[in-house]
Amino acid sequence: MKNIKAAFWIALILLNASTTLAAIPPEVTNVVAIQRARTSLVDVTFDVSEGGGSDVEISLWYSMDDGDTWDNECMTVSGDVGPDISPGIGLRVTWDVGVDLPDFVRPGFAIRVHADLPAASLSDGYVLIPPSNYSMPITFTMGSPDEEYGAPHSVTITQRCKIAPTEVTNGQYVEALQWAYDNELILASSNYVWDNNIDGSTTRLIYLSVYEYDQINFSNHVFSTDFPDRPVVELTWYGAAAYCDWISLMEGLPRSYNHSTWACNGGDPLGATGYRLPTEAEWELACRAGTTTRFYTGDCLDSATEANYRGNFQPAPGCSNGPYLGRTEDVGSYLPNPWGLYDMHGNVFEWVNDWFEPYGGGPETDPIGAETSWARMQRGGAYSNVELICLSARRGRLSPTNYFRSYGFRTAISATD
Repeated sequence: MKNIKAAFWIALILLNASTTLAAIPPEVTNVVAIQRARTSLVDVTFDVSEGGGSDVEISLWYSMDDGDTWDNECMTVSGDVGPDISPGIGLRVTWDVGVDLPDFVRPGFAIRVHADLPAASLSDGYVLIPPSNYSMPITFTMGSPDEEYGAPHSVTITQRCKIAPTEVTNGQYVEALQWAYDNELILASSNYVWDNNIDGSTTRLIYLSVYEYDQINFSNHVFSTDFPDRPVVELTWYGAAAYCDWISLMEGLPRSYNHSTWACNGGDPLGATGYRLPTEAEWELACRAGTTTRFYTGDCLDSATEANYRGNFQPAPGCSNGPYLGRTEDVGSYLPNPWGLYDMHGNVFEWVNDWFEPYGGGPETDPIGAETSWARMQRGGAYSNVELICLSARRGRLSPTNYFRSYGFRTAISATD
């Protein structure tokens, strides 16, 4: 390597986080770079303020035009660099310029130290199930004597998960759908019908709804919606599972589903590290939130304040009629359950991970449903259903290729701490 100057012009730049988990971004100061004599190694020392108190991600960049542009990341680096670096004084990174720039002949360049707060994860806003004040494992009674395929039985859950506080919205699905389209992970049968394009599978995923309050539009290579806070509907079970994989890939996580077999993590959904659909047992535990009554609200469900369902027709025994909207409502419009989850009763049925099978009646630990069947499970009832269809224990089952205006989903991820 030729003509590497012993002194470099260093840019002392205060760097903002690209995505914040805290209000104050870290600050980089006191940057000093010194080249080791007769080597291509450059030692860079610097200080990083604590900012929001979180660990930071450190990267090193160089400029070939005296700091006008910073498009070049230093790749051959060691020391206090990468994710999970504790802020402090006297941090040090060593850069091997000779490896990154073997033909470098310019007499100088500028170096910039970049400190980012950790990128926010969608799961940061998820609800821990069960909450941390519950000891593990946790056992609850799953099912109901009123349910033909859901006789009460004891279920023990040994591993926590995190579940989205609301059903997936049009806005969230549009963002992921656009990303999948831009990365050629989906195929169009028409402007209204979209299929899978992963693992050689062309399974039908979603029909873009044309109903008022629900629709997703596609025009000029762009997906959009006028109702971003309504739950996404008219998607097959595969469209729900595919979304889990899209958001996993967007965050750099492994896919949970094989799109050829559609098995979740090889048949071990609880061991998946990416996003997935909750198991039926996880869903019911989360819905009940420690309650044992028909609903997490008690034995009756108020369609004015507690859930969006057909409140003007066939109330549950001992309960009263209420209003009926006749459509989906913005997620989170009704009171949450005791664990902070919204719309677990009503609004839209929610696809879960399990294949259908009748309950065996005996105790179970971490059940994940049948290995295969003719139907996938849905939970929670919908805006168009009467009160008793929205029971905590009520089970719905449907071919995974079907889709309806009243079917949506929410996502989950196995907890790692």
